[in-house]
Amino acid sequence: MTADDIRAIALSFEGVREVDHWNRPAFRTARRIFAVIRPDGLWLHLPEERKEFLFAADAATFVKYMWGRHPEILVQPERVSKKELTALLREAYEHALPPPKRHRQRSSGSA
Repeated sequence: MTADDIRAIALSFEGVREVDHWNRPAFRTARRIFAVIRPDGLWLHLPEERKEFLFAADAATFVKYMWGRHPEILVQPERVSKKELTALLREAYEHALPPPKRHRQRSSGSA
């Protein structure tokens, strides 16, 4: 998987735009960045429990590094299939979406 493959997948999701993040291509929803193409791998915004599962599953493919207080994940794109990378990008995208708007129900005013 190349940077162009990653870009095509990320930009296929609704409302995603590419932005510069410290001179690196990044992909964001209206809420936040969910993926950054780095020289050392693909950073993804995933829930903590999902990252821990991936670290345990294959530490060579899902590299753990510390940034602040939480472990971050760098996926080695050359070690995963297009199908798996698409699923991981979609998971990160969905995790970065704004929460759905809640509709308030009006009372009918009847007694």
